[in-house]
Amino acid sequence: MTWVRSGARGGTSFRLDRVSSQRPERALEIVLLAPGQHAVGRLRFQVCPDCRTGRILDIWVSEDWQRQGLGREAQRSLLALHPAHRWTTTTQSRQGRSFFTAMARETQTGFPAAGPLCPHLRGRFGRLTHRVLASFMPT
Repeated sequence: MTWVRSGARGGTSFRLDRVSSQRPERALEIVLLAPGQHAVGRLRFQVCPDCRTGRILDIWVSEDWQRQGLGREAQRSLLALHPAHRWTTTTQSRQGRSFFTAMARETQTGFPAAGPLCPHLRGRFGRLTHRVLASFMPT
């Protein structure tokens, strides 16, 4: 998919490439490609269509291209691809907290840091770890 941002670098066209996978525990990504096919941004995530949950693993925009709304566009594209999902993020930096707070206000979607994952997103190792830890918890 391609979208044109007017005002950013003279209306430069960016292509959003989405890599897909059939396994929820595998990371997917949306890559922002500038003319010349070089990556200027990336949003990595996991999504579980069965549980309608997702986790944003990281979002990166090249320093030269920051503060132009590219991260915002990548995240809005993610939400459009997976509507009505509940989202979490990995641990957030100070800059990340500001970004996700602004996006939560704008999209009416929460992005809590380190929220719980569904069993599908944990993967085989995560499910095993969860079961082992649960066995030590008092009932």
